[in-house]
Amino acid sequence: MRAALVILAVVVAIALGAWFGKRRASQPPALDALRPTVAEAAREAGLDPHLVLAVVAAESSGRPRAQSKAGARGLMQLMPATAAEQARKLGMRDYDEERLFDIDVNLKLGCGYLAYLLERFDGAEPFALAAYNAGPTRVNRWREAAPDVSPLDVILREGFDETRTYVTRVLRYRDAYRDR
Repeated sequence: MRAALVILAVVVAIALGAWFGKRRASQPPALDALRPTVAEAAREAGLDPHLVLAVVAAESSGRPRAQSKAGARGLMQLMPATAAEQARKLGMRDYDEERLFDIDVNLKLGCGYLAYLLERFDGAEPFALAAYNAGPTRVNRWREAAPDVSPLDVILREGFDETRTYVTRVLRYRDAYRDR
């Protein structure tokens, strides 16, 4: 009987740990120190600061020196080629790849790119976020394959697993930041 109670206690402890761990993982990082800087960059690009903060949280967890295996850099995890294109569009003459680790530069370029994607996809956040993650060409293909459903449903139905997870995480984080 005693052994059964010990086993039951262990099982309950494991289940509660998993539940609290999953619950904690669904919450975005606080990123309070970055909020004013993100809000300014978002305002300059005409974006919702909560959405930009959510992208930063999902992309780098707020780490300015983050670098992916694929080579994406900084808070908003920009690929150097995408960043260079945005720098040209924004008229940044002093841009070089190393500046992607500069918070202000990364946010300016990342917000510029996100604003471009939102405009390209008529303000549909799920499409813009999916394009930020998987590229605009793929999103266009997914849209064509599912013209009869909402933007979020297109991504959930047609998108890559990684992209579906990314889009739902960013939207969940955006809502959580709005509630704080």
